[in-house]
Amino acid sequence: MTRNKLAIASIVLVTLMLALALTIGSRLPGDMQLPIHWNLRGEVDGFSGKWAALLMPAGITAALSLLLFFLPSLEPRGEGLKRSQGLYLAAWAGLLLMGAAIELVTLSAALDWNVPGDQVILAAAGVMLVLIGNYLGKSRSMYLVGIRTPWTLASEEVWIKTHRLGGKLMAASGLLIIVAAALPVQPFFRAIVVGVSVGAAVIVPVVYSYFLWRHGKKHQVNE
Repeated sequence: MTRNKLAIASIVLVTLMLALALTIGSRLPGDMQLPIHWNLRGEVDGFSGKWAALLMPAGITAALSLLLFFLPSLEPRGEGLKRSQGLYLAAWAGLLLMGAAIELVTLSAALDWNVPGDQVILAAAGVMLVLIGNYLGKSRSMYLVGIRTPWTLASEEVWIKTHRLGGKLMAASGLLIIVAAALPVQPFFRAIVVGVSVGAAVIVPVVYSYFLWRHGKKHQVNE
């Protein structure tokens, strides 16, 4: 997969999402409310008008795809982005997957298909984390993508080691989330799995990057 191919895929997906949203939305009652948020118990606790709910996923997907397309021009460390193409493209593919999942859940609610929206979106998020995690450890220093702490940005070695650990934790977190979404467990248990696994994938690499940087500074002083 290349940047241009993902751009074409984005155009096709957003066009399809818009076409489905407009076609189905025109057949729904004008005052119909559709779900846009689920609480920790898996219950819908947020609604919006039909057009906002149906068109929002396509709009967000289009805006983020446009941002990702121009990211190479915006990234100050362009060489790092060139050496991190796997991560860049995986993040874009994950975005498209999430957009499609949210649109599917919204359409299913409009058509009364009784699809478990929270589980579908959660599973898609898990897949996205696995995709990103698999390439995170191969990335190189950038300002706009990755685990950007003062210590990873200051040292290429710290960046590489931090992202290798972060990639493993993120992929593991994604797998746990996929399993939690698929199993017939209480939604609150899924929320705990998401909170703990994502929290670990975010916090541990940040702390690890600091200690790597501090160890490197002490080593320089001793020399």
